[in-house]
Amino acid sequence: MGRTPVGSGRAHRRGRLSQRNTVPRKLRWYDPVPEVTTTVDCDGAPHRVTWRRGKVLLEAHDLTSERAMLAFGGELCPCMRVLEVWVEQFRMPPELFGQMHKWLGENAYLLPAEFALPRGLAMVVHWERSWRWESWLHTKQADLLAAEMKEKALPALREHVNAWKAKTGARVISGCQVMLAQSNQPASVEGKTDRVAMRTIARLPARWLVDIWPKGIAVVDDAFVTELAEPLSLHDHRVVAVRWEPDGSGTWATVAAPARVHREPGPAGEPWHLTWDAA
Repeated sequence: MGRTPVGSGRAHRRGRLSQRNTVPRKLRWYDPVPEVTTTVDCDGAPHRVTWRRGKVLLEAHDLTSERAMLAFGGELCPCMRVLEVWVEQFRMPPELFGQMHKWLGENAYLLPAEFALPRGLAMVVHWERSWRWESWLHTKQADLLAAEMKEKALPALREHVNAWKAKTGARVISGCQVMLAQSNQPASVEGKTDRVAMRTIARLPARWLVDIWPKGIAVVDDAFVTELAEPLSLHDHRVVAVRWEPDGSGTWATVAAPARVHREPGPAGEPWHLTWDAA
């Protein structure tokens, strides 16, 4: 039997590590969210506090030094209090999330308005995880997610249905509903016309609020996007979307199909476009 050359195993491991390092990193929920910065009056000096890639960063403080001072009896400075509130909000009872601005009063600066979008998305991820841990039982997190889904998805679904109303020949929209689905179930949109009225019901998991809505791709070229299948880049995504087609009996019904949404890199105002897969 031939002997394995000395060092070949090490070279093989290096090759595997090199190959692993070249695999593109999966996009995180916070990747499309632009970083935001606010200014905090910290003991008379304006200090910058930034949200970036899921974390709050204090640009004018050394966290190690600040925490050492706390260990010796020091008090939290305003910047540290902003960071503390960001961390602690995920440990609070979920129903307090929407009330924090009210009871903070003059300390409302601890929840900067600039952080509203990333804060909301981070909380959706947190609520969905908690709901999953509870085996999809009815919880406060589920109620909050359902309310958030109705607020964000229902206007988009109505826009989609109104766009197809004239195409299908329907006269009225008799029903348009959005329901929260478990994340272990596929998103779906069931719609039907009866030559006079249109009715539609969408069942969407919480990830829709993170993967679809903040990117501005809920409705693209009149199609309603239900699922992010594969994020290719910040400007190019494979998705599952819904359109309406005749069903052979003089009526129309919704059809879900794979597609691609894309836009030219540039300012955030560049329009999205949708291309259906050839199949």
